[in-house]
Amino acid sequence: MVSQSRRSEVEMKIVDDSPRIRSERTASGYLGVADELRDSDGFVDTGDMVEQRGDRYYFVGRRGGIINVGGLKVHPEEVESIINTHPLVRMSRASARKNPITGALVQAEMVLNAGAPCVDSEIAQEISALCRAKLSPHKVPSRIKVVDRLAVTSGGKLARCNG
Repeated sequence: MVSQSRRSEVEMKIVDDSPRIRSERTASGYLGVADELRDSDGFVDTGDMVEQRGDRYYFVGRRGGIINVGGLKVHPEEVESIINTHPLVRMSRASARKNPITGALVQAEMVLNAGAPCVDSEIAQEISALCRAKLSPHKVPSRIKVVDRLAVTSGGKLARCNG
């Protein structure tokens, strides 16, 4: 007995800097709501945001997580990727902090690797300098805090707090 697997074609398009996908199986696991997730052409919005550089698209973050600093967009994942390059940082989370002038500022929390020899204030200064060197000024965290842990979802993803 020979079993044949049927490959379904997957189509993708970019609308407003967000990938949309369509296939026979797209959203099929969402019983009772699959049709609500699809647009009139059968595409499902991923909720991701991408940026085109040359002939390639790069993931820049999730639409719902964008921080608006005086009208300028900040994707938390971009800030976190810079912070996470520091050898003493295990993981980080960037989020919005309310500000009466700009609407929001970027703040960051980070968990250090076990046995990290730095004092919290020293590592925060190093991270701030790293961010200033690699990010646009509006993306640099105005507050950096060392924490013992960051919440993760049951799926192992960083839990995002809105606010």
